[in-house]
Amino acid sequence: MKYRRILLIGELGTDPSAALAALRGVAPDLEELRVIVHAAGPRFPWLAGEPGEATPLLERLRGAATDAAPTVDLVLASALDADRIASLARRMKADLLVLQEPRPAVLSAAAEVRKGLSLPVLCVKPGPPAPREIREIACVALGSRDQRAVATFLRDHGGPDLHATVLTRPPRRAGAVRAALDISGIEARVTVGGARTPRGPIHLLVLTRFPGPLLASRAWPASVLVLPPLPARAAARRTLDVPDLVQDGAVLRVRLLHTAGAGRFVPIADQAIAIVARGRVAARATTDSGFAEVSADVGADAVGIVRESERRGDDAVAAIEAEARVIRPGPAPLVLFDAGLGDKQLRLLAAGGVGNGSELLAVRLRPTRSCRAIRARLGMAGLPVAVTDASAVLDEGAAHDVGPDLDGVRLARVAARMRGSAGYPVAAIVHRAANRPETIGFAALRPDEVIGWKAPLAQAAAAPASLAARLDSTTAAPPIPGNRVEVELDNVTARGWLLDVIAKARERVHFQVYMALDDDVGTRVEAAIAEAGARGVRVRVVVDSLHGLEGSFGAHNPLLERLRDRPGVELRVLRPVTGIPSLDDLKRRDHRKLAVVDGTVALVGGRNLSHEYYSGFDEVELTPRSTWRLVPWLDAGARIEGPAVAALEHAFLDAWVEAGGAPFRIETPAPAGPTSVRVVVHHGLRDARTLEAYLSLIDGARSHVTTVNGFPMALEIQHALLRALRRGVRVRSLVGSLTPTHDGTPFTGPWSAARIAATTFVHSRVDALVGAGGEGYQFAVPPQPGWDRSLGVVCPHVHAKLLVVDGQVCSVGSANLDITAGYWESELILVVEDAAVTAAVEAWVDRLIAQSRAFDRDDRTWQHSARHREWMRHWPGVLSI
Repeated sequence: MKYRRILLIGELGTDPSAALAALRGVAPDLEELRVIVHAAGPRFPWLAGEPGEATPLLERLRGAATDAAPTVDLVLASALDADRIASLARRMKADLLVLQEPRPAVLSAAAEVRKGLSLPVLCVKPGPPAPREIREIACVALGSRDQRAVATFLRDHGGPDLHATVLTRPPRRAGAVRAALDISGIEARVTVGGARTPRGPIHLLVLTRFPGPLLASRAWPASVLVLPPLPARAAARRTLDVPDLVQDGAVLRVRLLHTAGAGRFVPIADQAIAIVARGRVAARATTDSGFAEVSADVGADAVGIVRESERRGDDAVAAIEAEARVIRPGPAPLVLFDAGLGDKQLRLLAAGGVGNGSELLAVRLRPTRSCRAIRARLGMAGLPVAVTDASAVLDEGAAHDVGPDLDGVRLARVAARMRGSAGYPVAAIVHRAANRPETIGFAALRPDEVIGWKAPLAQAAAAPASLAARLDSTTAAPPIPGNRVEVELDNVTARGWLLDVIAKARERVHFQVYMALDDDVGTRVEAAIAEAGARGVRVRVVVDSLHGLEGSFGAHNPLLERLRDRPGVELRVLRPVTGIPSLDDLKRRDHRKLAVVDGTVALVGGRNLSHEYYSGFDEVELTPRSTWRLVPWLDAGARIEGPAVAALEHAFLDAWVEAGGAPFRIETPAPAGPTSVRVVVHHGLRDARTLEAYLSLIDGARSHVTTVNGFPMALEIQHALLRALRRGVRVRSLVGSLTPTHDGTPFTGPWSAARIAATTFVHSRVDALVGAGGEGYQFAVPPQPGWDRSLGVVCPHVHAKLLVVDGQVCSVGSANLDITAGYWESELILVVEDAAVTAAVEAWVDRLIAQSRAFDRDDRTWQHSARHREWMRHWPGVLSI
């Protein structure tokens, strides 16, 4: 041990050998010893008159003490005064107070000095001298703060020759104690035991709290070292809540919350934090909405968290406010389970086991319980107490926009992320969702299915090395070669394609939309479909019931009613809502837009069947009195020929059968071109494959990425784009105005005010990108020949769902970049892996951006607007329309 300046309280005339032997054990390199010689009471009545008579006794004590320290000073005292003891200790800068005899008066004074000076106290065990070298000690650490105090002591005073048995409450505290010791970076060998002292002899007992009279009233097994008092917590400081950290490649993501009320935990204020490992500050970061990202190279299996603003002094270990384990990939199969499982379900999980030496990891899906409370529940159920946080693993922010309905899919996504990008051998998840989540490469079990289930010998998956490998592991959509693909961002082109393929149909037309209106465009497509049916073509039409205004709440759509009565046309609606709607009824809709003709050609994109989707900007006459519905929107789509058409038709078949239609046969057409594509299909509340495809594309970007989308970007996608910026990738985002404007003035029309607010929400999600060095643009169209001259520049809505990456890959389809598309609505996108096609798309987007309005982060107007809408980063994305 390393104590060097000791103040000893002894008693005149008693044998000092035990105390001096104890000093040699705790302070082998003792530099200065000051002894307060207590000589009061009836044993020394002469002391008051002739103090010199004590000189022989003092000299014998001095001679014995000189063997322990090079510098010895004796102070004779007839009474023990805590103030005087403290003054002497302060003057000599003592680092240890030693009591030769633990008498009540001595203990009382020592307790005051310990508290006032934050000084450890050693109470020497009477009797034969202790061994010269202290090799075996026992430390009592029953609570988390006790553990930190013991860890600090062992770090400062324990060498590799010391063996310490740390006594705690079994079995729940053992892991926490090991973590605290690991964080402190101690050299001593440590055994974490139960709450009883070890059977073998110990040379020193270490306590964290002063036991007071008990020191004098009982026979301790060894000398007792009482560590300095634990610093009082600041009255206004809230306790940190920190989940265990999952290593994701080269990073660890930290989530820091504190209690804001019963069952409510909120992010800490943005501030600097330090990550402590092995007794040192291993990393520093600044939180953003309670999240921080640090390097995974911390060199420890557990870390401590310190808020720098709360730190006092230089000792980072003493300042630790919370501890967390570092979870890394290992060889054993891993089973993730919902930390919100009920007590009965946890017992099932504990009783069932999962076999093959598998390991369990709890995943908190929403912060309604602290991690400490979750760990306590797991320990009571006999389960491992490691718990991580879904939002941290997915980097999805505070996740205000994900509700309990999404928990099953989010748990599956956490497992897929750990398995696919970080190499964890995930074998299964244990969920409690109503809809079984779809998984790739691992099982999805309910708690009652764990009994008898055995984990396969899962092998750690290598992190994907290429964009293609990322898409393979996240979308279940293999590449389909041999296609001819064209992509457009022009309503007139799209309208021509749709009318042309229907006019040329000979056997069948399969048509699916989300919305259909009885307007100028709707009636033209109706006429084309009716003509096809009249000439013997079999036409199948699927429309979402709620948004197609047909069959839900008694609604009737005139356009669809007429189509249903046309010869050769069969119409079906999906998931009609007839009673009091649930959130599931309102949000879990089929958002796909698709046309497949004769099994040989397909159209996919974001367009519904109405005026704003298929009218050109130069085809309409606009005035300041026009409603926003008359203003065309920017949208995108693709035309496909080749084997991928069969995959697209299978997506239509799924929707058709779900709507009550009879199955039909699909044949794969012959190759038609050089392009490889992936058909990524997402089913609401069962998977998140289009979201995963977007994230894979962004995370795979190496030079540049462009998004074209007009809905509020999910924070998870925003964070992926921010990561791309940090890698040096150029990021561009083109957005629009849900209520179109002319020279900044909104067009009138239904829900105009709500759509203006939604536009602000959309732009708020782009602000973070612009602030970090990305490029944001508001889509604008210059004056057209048929417009009133007073209109000026018009900023329409952007309805396209387009992503372009590195000039090599692009995606187009029905899935927005928002939470609704990511989880709730069924979607379809086409990922085109062709440099020539992508280059053409990129050139088109470049032209659109060139005429648009840039968000200039150096412009004071943008800065003011960004500050004004900054609060909207916390607005629930579930409200996106």
